[in-house]
Amino acid sequence: MIAMGRAAVVREYNAPLEIVEYPVPEPEPGAIVVRIDTTTVCGSDVHGWEGAYEGVLPVELPLILGHEAVGVVVALGEGAERDSVGHPVRVGDRLVWAAESCGKCWACTVSKRTTLCPNRRLGMLASSAPPPHFTGMFAEYGYVWPKAGRLRVPDGIKSEWASVATCAVRTVVNAVELAGRIDYQHTVVVQGSGPVGLFATALISTHEPQRLIVVGAPDDRLAIARQWGADHTVSIVGSTPESRLSEVMEQTGGHGSDLTFEASGARGAIEEGLAMSARAGRYVLIGATGKGTQEISPHYIINRGLSVLGSFSGDIDSYYKAFRFLLANRDRFDFDAVIGETHGLDDVTGALEAMRSQSDIKPVIKPGLS
Repeated sequence: MIAMGRAAVVREYNAPLEIVEYPVPEPEPGAIVVRIDTTTVCGSDVHGWEGAYEGVLPVELPLILGHEAVGVVVALGEGAERDSVGHPVRVGDRLVWAAESCGKCWACTVSKRTTLCPNRRLGMLASSAPPPHFTGMFAEYGYVWPKAGRLRVPDGIKSEWASVATCAVRTVVNAVELAGRIDYQHTVVVQGSGPVGLFATALISTHEPQRLIVVGAPDDRLAIARQWGADHTVSIVGSTPESRLSEVMEQTGGHGSDLTFEASGARGAIEEGLAMSARAGRYVLIGATGKGTQEISPHYIINRGLSVLGSFSGDIDSYYKAFRFLLANRDRFDFDAVIGETHGLDDVTGALEAMRSQSDIKPVIKPGLS
């Protein structure tokens, strides 16, 4: 084991990240230490950098952000020789891992919704000051907690794709499963054309709905949405909520959306999505995390008999299914279309700024890049 490793640390919100060296820990029983190979940047990382989770989730500075990564195993704790589906894990294998749920609360044991565990350890929100330090992934090393789900990355999946799968794709997998049946009978609207919205478009398109519409921006992302299965796209640039509603109604024959996925997090998106929803429709919220409130008109929910569902994250089963989706569709969708510029660890701030400005869909961080 190398004695020390570098990490890009948030000491102050909205300030440039600082490179800090920490001792690389030895893994406790059940834990794994990895060398970070590839990390991709998520909008949630930007929110964390901006301080949006203060007062919403347990968060404590200093932070190592980053929660989408592929690591190469460098040390295995006792009992960590297999992943969550029973595959052997050896030093040198590529690995992804999930947050650690407690396994002892109501959400874990009765509801079986481990992503809702109130004691869940979210590495990017945990202080990096105490050992094992490397809980976030904008770093040279990562620490996989003993009870965290983990999966070996299949050979047919690029590290960049696997990294994206650990957030955007697994989030979509979980949300689509929660939403229920999607088929030729249903009109579907996806609000948002960021990574979650685009992967939602791809996954939903494989269900062959009657009509699939994506509402978002900018134009280059809407072009990917069409390549990935959207029948029609609606730009939010130069349009109004009223004009977008009219366009969706026209595209659905005046019926509205049987199933709507909110994947944007934008102010006003929920009210707009409810207005687009058909009677007895389903509305799945994914993107509106963090601080802030939104005004909605409850009469849409009541008078139209809507089912409104919240979908948060995804556990290791969703990671596994995300990998199956990538492998099954790697010739159908150009997954490289969402992969952005590569940054070294010294330029994590630049990667976050690229994500915030939407100049890149998925900036990549390679800690080993000089």
